Amino acid sequence: MGTLNNKVAVITGASAGIGRAAAASLASRGACLVIGARRVDMLQSVREEITKQGGQCVAVQCNVGRYADVQQLFAAAIEAFGRVDIAIANAGFGLFSRVHETSDQQMNEIWQVNVLGTWYVMKCAAGIMLPRKSGHIIAVSSAIARRALPQMGPYAMTKAAQLSLVEAQRLELRPFGIYVSSVHPTSTATEFFEQAGKRSGRKMGGFGTMQSAAFVGEKIAGLVERPRPELWPHRPTRFGVTIAAALPSIADRLLARFLDRQSVKMRRSRRAEP
Repeated sequence: MGTLNNKVAVITGASAGIGRAAAASLASRGACLVIGARRVDMLQSVREEITKQGGQCVAVQCNVGRYADVQQLFAAAIEAFGRVDIAIANAGFGLFSRVHETSDQQMNEIWQVNVLGTWYVMKCAAGIMLPRKSGHIIAVSSAIARRALPQMGPYAMTKAAQLSLVEAQRLELRPFGIYVSSVHPTSTATEFFEQAGKRSGRKMGGFGTMQSAAFVGEKIAGLVERPRPELWPHRPTRFGVTIAAALPSIADRLLARFLDRQSVKMRRSRRAEP
């Protein structure tokens, strides 16, 4: 018997990366899954993997930037399983752009998907969980929610906004027995940087320790088993951003030096490409 046997989890952005890994980890613990993403072929691949291993999984095409799609995703969970115990707002994308160079379209799109998409999940989940006075809502934010980096300001803004929603809803739903948590990965080995580069027309690498999606997915499953306000898969990063918040001038100088070194490495790497 799994530790999450018969629990029903809804996950957005589950076709790849952290969402896919979280789905696999929750399924291995016995959870029933309702997964959503825009890319249907990849989403069906996740469903097939889970069902082949004896799990229960429903796949629904979902663009979290559309409230109607998110409502449909939760309606599918109720139709298939009659309840929702866990809701993970994971869908989102990255953007590499200086603040003053970001276009209106880029800003509107990243806000719509990363922030409003998370809000839609939180709204739908709360509406289902409140009558039962039970459940767990999780937003996959980022370490960058606590400290923005150059050329990642718009993305960091969305992650900070997600965190603000979580902090407010955590206290709002606490009297009703519903947990609300945020997850703050550091750089993760997914398609994030490749996709963000295509959207932005520029390449950037990860910052700090690179973790695997499977590792973060396992940590998220552990968070479901033992709820707490925040999950930081790489604990030293949490310490670092805490210090950065307390000493911003020093943090600016250290980050500037680090980023200069990263820039030099990337230029050398480009020159070495055939």
